[in-house]
Amino acid sequence: MSSSPIQIPRRDAEPERDALALDGHLLGTYDCGRPGPTFVFVGGMHGNEPSGVLALKRVLQELERVGLALNGRLVCLAANLRALREGTRYVHRDLNRIWGREDIEVGATPGVYETQIRGALLEIIEAEVAATDQPVVFLDLHSTSAGGSPFSIIGDTRQNRRIAFSMPVPVILGLEENVDGALLGYFGERGHVAVGFEGGQHDTPETVDHHVAAIWMTLVAAGGLAETDEGPAQRAYECLRAAGRGLPGVVEMRYRHHVERREDFSMREGFANFDPVEQGELLAHDEQGQVCAEESGLILLPLYQGQGQDGFFLGREVRRFWLRLSNVLRAVRLGRLLPFLPGIQRLDRRGDQLEVDPRVARWWVVEIFHLLGFRRRRAVEGHLRFSRRIEGIG
Repeated sequence: MSSSPIQIPRRDAEPERDALALDGHLLGTYDCGRPGPTFVFVGGMHGNEPSGVLALKRVLQELERVGLALNGRLVCLAANLRALREGTRYVHRDLNRIWGREDIEVGATPGVYETQIRGALLEIIEAEVAATDQPVVFLDLHSTSAGGSPFSIIGDTRQNRRIAFSMPVPVILGLEENVDGALLGYFGERGHVAVGFEGGQHDTPETVDHHVAAIWMTLVAAGGLAETDEGPAQRAYECLRAAGRGLPGVVEMRYRHHVERREDFSMREGFANFDPVEQGELLAHDEQGQVCAEESGLILLPLYQGQGQDGFFLGREVRRFWLRLSNVLRAVRLGRLLPFLPGIQRLDRRGDQLEVDPRVARWWVVEIFHLLGFRRRRAVEGHLRFSRRIEGIG
């Protein structure tokens, strides 16, 4: 194999829209015949977010140019082809909200483009999963309508933390578990490594650079590439470190503002990801009038595009002490003891879904469950149901 240095070339000033003249979902594969993980990297789940596709094509070209020895197999996919061509978030339905088990069991809906291409994507991905007995690592590349630093989004498992924490940008906990029907949720629930990466604002050159850096760092962190002082991950690390400088390392999602009718929602101008907001601060307007911050914290993903049902999220920084404690508690599998406590019962055999009677279990319930990885929470008939992602083979 060649030892030529890997470059992280910057995108030309002219738009790369010709690179989105796609023939199909499969952008390409890279396989040196060496054992290792199967990497399934996806760009363009939303058609107004082309940078992930551009970054994947750039990395594939660089791998071929250099002939780098990859452990495992890399599969790169472009998702919503028609929306990418049209420059819209989606055609009929949000492709990243229809990966729930019930949606998939129903299958394609006539006249709904996204449900049809979901089947095509599933066919490609399931074939790759079935063909390996090694870990499978998913990376889903996105961008945002607001400015601000790139960041990663993970279901809160130790295997996902290992990938996300390798990148010097904020990691968001609790968001992926509480957005229904996402691609990462579907595969994360099956125990695979599943990481989302928001590279920055739509259509800016830096966003493509951030995505390229995230791809290299994921390949290294998951064992696909050996790192050297002159390797791609070091330059990728420096690229992301500059973008994330001065921001918290980990943020947990505390509040999601759901938008029923996009035409009735208007975000105040000027917010960027990780801007601090105060409780009661005016953030947006909707059909009910003013929308103010439920609590003080950091704003995430403020909605400045024509489609979407997530108005904004609010989060707060998580101290490293709690992350270290969380790792220790999970390593000794302390979560196994929860069903033996008063007011808590198991809903599945593994103990990954628990129901809490808040009249009995009253103190620090949410905080304790978060420490043990139970970040998905639903209120059902006066009880709280918590679930966590499976720690799988990844």
